[in-house]
Amino acid sequence: MRVLVVGDVHGRHRELIAVLSQAQADYRVAAAIQVGDFGFNREAIGRLIADARPFPVPLHVIDGNHEDHRWLRRAVLTGAAGGWRGELNLFFQPRSSIVRFGSSKVGFIGGALNADRPQRHNLFGGFPNYILRRQRQHAITLFNRERPELVVTHSCPAGIGLGLRGSPGLELEVAEHIAAAGFDPGPRDDRGETELSRLWAGLRYRPRAWVFGHFHRSHQALIEGTRFVCVDDDLAAPDRLLAIWDTEEKLLLRCPADPSR
Repeated sequence: MRVLVVGDVHGRHRELIAVLSQAQADYRVAAAIQVGDFGFNREAIGRLIADARPFPVPLHVIDGNHEDHRWLRRAVLTGAAGGWRGELNLFFQPRSSIVRFGSSKVGFIGGALNADRPQRHNLFGGFPNYILRRQRQHAITLFNRERPELVVTHSCPAGIGLGLRGSPGLELEVAEHIAAAGFDPGPRDDRGETELSRLWAGLRYRPRAWVFGHFHRSHQALIEGTRFVCVDDDLAAPDRLLAIWDTEEKLLLRCPADPSR
C-alpha cells in the first residue's frame, strides 16, 4: 500500500483534490496524509461540503498552527468532524493518535507555535495552536506502546540537528511571539518545537521516518537512524518530489510528481 504525504495546504482544497487524483493515477496511492495547516475553518470546510467533491482517497489530517482551533474543537466535540469521513473522505487525527495503513503504524500529533502572530491559548477548551505538555506526554506513552514506523507532525523537534532555520524575515516576530511569550523556539540554526524535542527524547525506539511541514520548503536529515523529511507546500510545480510511504517496505519514497519528466 502506498500513502502520499502532502505539505501545508492553507485552504487550497481544490488543488489538493487534483494532486491526490494524479498521484492515485500515477503511483496507485491508496490513502494520503496531510501534515497540518490544512485550512480547518468554517468557510473552507463549508466550501468543500458545498462542492460535494470528496477527496479521491482517504485523507488523514492533523492540525497545524494556522487553523481555527476553537471552531475545530467544537466540530470534534459535536461530532461534525466525524461526519467529514462520509461526506468528504476526510479523517481528522487528534493529538495524539495511531492509524494502521497496511502493515505500518503511523503516529500523529498536530499543533505548532505561531511565529508570525500571538499564540491562541484557548485555555478553557484545552486546544491551543501549540502542543501542550500533557499532549506530548500522552504521545510518548502511546508511541512507546504502539511503536509507529512513521511519525507525522506539523513542525519538527528543535535542536536535534535537523539544521532548519526560520525565515530571516520572521526573526523579530519569533522574538516577540515565541521567546517573549515564554516559549523556546530552539537554536537559530535548528528551529522547531521544544515539546517535539521532548517527545523525541522520550521515545524508547527510533521510527523509520518522521515527516513534517510548517517550514514550506523541502529538507531532510538522518538523525540516529530516523529519516526526517520536511515536505514543501508547492502543490503545482511539475519538478517537485512527492513523499510516498510504502507501508509494506516501511520506506519513505521520493518520487517525481510528473513521472514522464
